[in-house]
Amino acid sequence: MRRNLSLRLLFLPLVLFLSVVFGSPETPPEQQPLLETLHWVRSTPRTMLQYDNIMTVRLHLLFFWAGKDDVGSGYIRRGVSSENARQEFFQVLFGSDPEKAPRAINRWGAGTEVAWHKDPVSAQARADDIVASSFFGFMKSSRGKSVSEMQQELKKEREKGEHSFTGMLSRVEPSRAVSMIVPMQSETDYNLHQYDLAEPIMFKRIGVSGGPVKSLQDPARCPGANGFMATVADLMDSALRVQQGSVSRCYIHDAQENTLTLEKVSPVANLSVQLRGPKNATLLDTSYRDLLELDFVSEHKETGKKVYFTIFVGAQGQQRGIPVQIRYQPNWWFQVVLNLRPEKKPQPLSTLAAR
Repeated sequence: MRRNLSLRLLFLPLVLFLSVVFGSPETPPEQQPLLETLHWVRSTPRTMLQYDNIMTVRLHLLFFWAGKDDVGSGYIRRGVSSENARQEFFQVLFGSDPEKAPRAINRWGAGTEVAWHKDPVSAQARADDIVASSFFGFMKSSRGKSVSEMQQELKKEREKGEHSFTGMLSRVEPSRAVSMIVPMQSETDYNLHQYDLAEPIMFKRIGVSGGPVKSLQDPARCPGANGFMATVADLMDSALRVQQGSVSRCYIHDAQENTLTLEKVSPVANLSVQLRGPKNATLLDTSYRDLLELDFVSEHKETGKKVYFTIFVGAQGQQRGIPVQIRYQPNWWFQVVLNLRPEKKPQPLSTLAAR
């Protein structure tokens, strides 16, 4: 399967860099693994296979759905370090574009996951082969559970001139999992196009944070060390090989147990996609053949909360393994659809190079 991700190596002052990578004498023992993890995340490859997407948003209005195309964008990236063939990287960035979204809504999220495999990564790499993983998450915070609540949030942000962001850093090993959440207030309302500007600020904040560390060391917990993105990739690769669903894998996120289930795998002979922009201009008009529709559900072990999403992935030829459409509905009134932007062709995995 084709792979994909990119992050710029950010140069902080030497003292801060040393404290982040190795920790200082005052660093609590429980934070040492996280500081090493931060170094892993910051040193992700410069070039990775990338799939760019166009975002469509749909709102449920009484008896029907109403939507708008091209309100945002994002990408999926995946790659393997050329310096260490056991180290695999994943990254996602999705969000609304304030210049295009209704009422200039600015909501986005990004995640970088690093997986250390027991053996060199191959096309058949498995999540149960992962011996350690790390995750860095960064998002524009939002607690709005409806359109009106989100509008109130936006109004308060503009009035106060203060915008809320949240960072998360976690590490998973078979014997333990640790995680730390770090809030950040900013006068600048960073959007998804400014991620490279906002990211070093959050890195620095996490590096000097003395916040509480969440830990999971239950011997009876999920025995693996894989995170969410590696688990999705594992189930997607499995579906391409055997083309059957109802397969489950446990994974750890934010030092908490979850189960990801591939509930159903359905062959799709043809999928037509038409996207419209301003003045009804055509943004995308294409058809995909020979796809698999993969229906996933993620369930939190303690709360039982479930999250559903669907991936349409190419099953044959040059599109094999490429996600051409992703559908995600976090609640009853809001749905996001991400469509592959076809004009940018992913580069082969063999050209990927680490820093």
